[in-house]
Amino acid sequence: MPATFELKTNEDNQYVFNFLSSKGELILMSGDYPNKEEAIQGIKEVRTGSLMSHQIAASRVPEGDTFFVIKDTVGNIIVKSVLYNSNMLFDNALHTVKDNACIAEIVDLTA
Repeated sequence: MPATFELKTNEDNQYVFNFLSSKGELILMSGDYPNKEEAIQGIKEVRTGSLMSHQIAASRVPEGDTFFVIKDTVGNIIVKSVLYNSNMLFDNALHTVKDNACIAEIVDLTA
């Protein structure tokens, strides 16, 4: 199974999407979007941002785990990764996003 973006609705009927690795592991989570078109635009921005190092930022939570975000061209956060407690897992996830997000298919679970 290739890496995918899963587009779905949450309990508030807002649109959200997740990026999953080829193994089905959750890597990225979006915020809420009021409509499907804006969520799809968010996916397009992640595809572009994943190729632009200046749009990716890493950070650490107080407990020590690391995560990364992808921002749009004006600096707004589009997606946030899950937390990683290992540098190797963090690096693998980041490389998976950089290598696959630009070509990942959208699986529409809203239909």
